[in-house]
Amino acid sequence: MATNSAPKIAAPDSPLRLLPKVELHCHVEGTARVQTVAELAAHHGIDIGVADPADLYEYESLADFLAAFGTVCSVLLEPNDFHRLAYEAAEDGAKAGITYREMFFSPGFHLDRGVPFETMWQGLVAGVAEGEADFGVRTRLILDIDKPKGLGPAMGLLEVARGLDRDLLIGIGGDSTERGLDHRMFAPLMAEAKNIGLKTCFHCGEDGPADNIRHMVEAGIDRIDHGTRLLEDPELTKRVVDEQIPLTNCPTSNVELSIVDTLADHPFAAQRDAGVLVTLNSDDPAFFQFDLADEYERVSAAFGLDHAAMMSIRDAAITASWLDDSDKAALRSDFAS
Repeated sequence: MATNSAPKIAAPDSPLRLLPKVELHCHVEGTARVQTVAELAAHHGIDIGVADPADLYEYESLADFLAAFGTVCSVLLEPNDFHRLAYEAAEDGAKAGITYREMFFSPGFHLDRGVPFETMWQGLVAGVAEGEADFGVRTRLILDIDKPKGLGPAMGLLEVARGLDRDLLIGIGGDSTERGLDHRMFAPLMAEAKNIGLKTCFHCGEDGPADNIRHMVEAGIDRIDHGTRLLEDPELTKRVVDEQIPLTNCPTSNVELSIVDTLADHPFAAQRDAGVLVTLNSDDPAFFQFDLADEYERVSAAFGLDHAAMMSIRDAAITASWLDDSDKAALRSDFAS
């Protein structure tokens, strides 16, 4: 069962909570508050299988987590549901010091239930816009394909992406389990995404081997999500360092899903010491009952990193973001003021 037992939580006035931040690996469905899930389930008359929705946020493995993730998704049926989800994600993100976020959404979990793509997109667009206006969190979206479904459905979603607002939809990624999947199958997806001007990222090397990272690097990936197993392949590590391909690390998530035993066992610090462009992220903050400020606090404590080091890690997220150079410069200037 997830215990959320990491050593420190960032207090409201903690310097690391107040530090302005960029986040590059967060799933909008994974930000759903327990109360929101309960209210939407009641509104739609959906049986979520537990008396207390908080019980959904307990699990022992990635498979358990994905099942819970699917249940949470089941209460999202109407544009207003997705609107509320994205809006509350911005509100909670602001409390963690986030001012810019590149956030995943996972159409596969909704299309399977008969929810039209337009329903989710309409709601997310409205929620992102309202969240930015009210809380100052600028959010851009990454469409995540469900890897186990294979290349065909992934290419179908890419076709849908062609017609979407490119100021809001900036990339395509791939999530869900990776074991037993030959990631080389997604090379055509990466190539076509680049052809239509989208950035690319993929969850790999989390619960699967470093070879999965290699296959996506060879496919020209712009960013690696998780990449926990990277250092197991020194040659690949050198290439990732040389090309400064960013990793979006989620250490607490990896502990809670039993990818690593403790934060101290996580390769984040070793990757950083090796010259990898690593960033810190919350992944699914509602599921782990913590946020990005807590992640900063926990990592700082686990690896003995001072405030200056944490600021450097924050600045790495600006570098790794998909903002253009002028926007990155403006963000650095804002953070320095």
